[in-house]
Amino acid sequence: MGAYRNLLRVPGVVNVTASQLFARLPLGILSLAILMHVHRLTGSYALAGIVVAAVGAGESVAMPLTSRLAGRVGVARTLMTAAVVNAVSTLWLAFAGSSAWTLTALGVIAGASIPPLMPVVRALYPRMVPEDEVRTLFALDTTAQELIWVIGPVAATVLASSISTMFPLILCAAVTLVGTVWFLLGSRRLHPEKAVNENRFGRVLLHRAVILAMVSSLVLVGSFTALEVGIIAALGKDGFTAGAAIASASVGSLLGGLVFGHRRLGLSGVVAALSTVGVGVGLYGVADGLPLQFAALFISGVGFAPAMSALYLMVSREVGQHMATEAFGWLSSAAIVGGSIGTAVAGVATDAYGPRGAVAVALVMTVLSAVSPLVARAFGPLPGLARVPAPRTPAPCVN
Repeated sequence: MGAYRNLLRVPGVVNVTASQLFARLPLGILSLAILMHVHRLTGSYALAGIVVAAVGAGESVAMPLTSRLAGRVGVARTLMTAAVVNAVSTLWLAFAGSSAWTLTALGVIAGASIPPLMPVVRALYPRMVPEDEVRTLFALDTTAQELIWVIGPVAATVLASSISTMFPLILCAAVTLVGTVWFLLGSRRLHPEKAVNENRFGRVLLHRAVILAMVSSLVLVGSFTALEVGIIAALGKDGFTAGAAIASASVGSLLGGLVFGHRRLGLSGVVAALSTVGVGVGLYGVADGLPLQFAALFISGVGFAPAMSALYLMVSREVGQHMATEAFGWLSSAAIVGGSIGTAVAGVATDAYGPRGAVAVALVMTVLSAVSPLVARAFGPLPGLARVPAPRTPAPCVN
């Protein structure tokens, strides 16, 4: 824990990390809030699912584009424009009525205008601290973001049931605006107005590190969303139990990130972390009784944050600063697509084979995630997972 204490003493780290996590809190609220709101308006879960899917489609397509735009025209201009458009479209959706076409179109706009905070901030981290502390900063971010997925769904359901289904959407709009302004004020000295990137859009995908991180995160996130389908199918009659079961995996990820995320894992360590996720999923599939199932889900989460922080660090090291925001934009899209695939395939498997079908889908995806670094290594070394660059002096940070 000493590594985290030293990191938190660096001027600006707490402010920047806290502000971007706050601004990203709507990611844990928006989908569930839209699902509940559209269902209340129309009585149709099918239409509600379509609108939620429209949000995901808009975000996955636009994120690499807005991330690259942040590097070309400036972070502040891009983030604030996106935040305003996102807030307006989210508010409009809350008051739009029950027209299917209007709701779906607003879902696409709301998803496409989600500010690219994650790509921007992870491209920014190497400028904030010395090289030997970048790993710890990525671990802190990846670990702390689990709070989004613990707090968000609870906030959405409590506010929708106790006040109105419109209220979580209004909250999302307000948090996006306030959080983005907070982040920009705290990080204004850390990034230039714009960066020169002469590479064509998508050229960053020629880096094996980016492809590996995309594939690994796609199937890893997909495994968790597939597992969530299985948990809800098995325990859905008791919403609290199902929510607590899902949260136990997030708690495991939180602790795993705190204990292992800042360590130099290397290729074997990343494979071991991803394999731990698979072991937990497999144990959940055979466990009998809630205590054992909760323990298995906790184990499945332990490897998540350390593996993801190592993959993000690998990309940060192997991609130039001028391409970093676009690279992390592609990683965000991969995670979104993976979550959608995992949910869809697990839904089909659950209809055919019950909750164990979804667990089987999750297990297959975790195995694919664990072997992906080994497959990538077969085509050549992965320097970002094998060495630590010489320390350098960081850019001036925010007080």
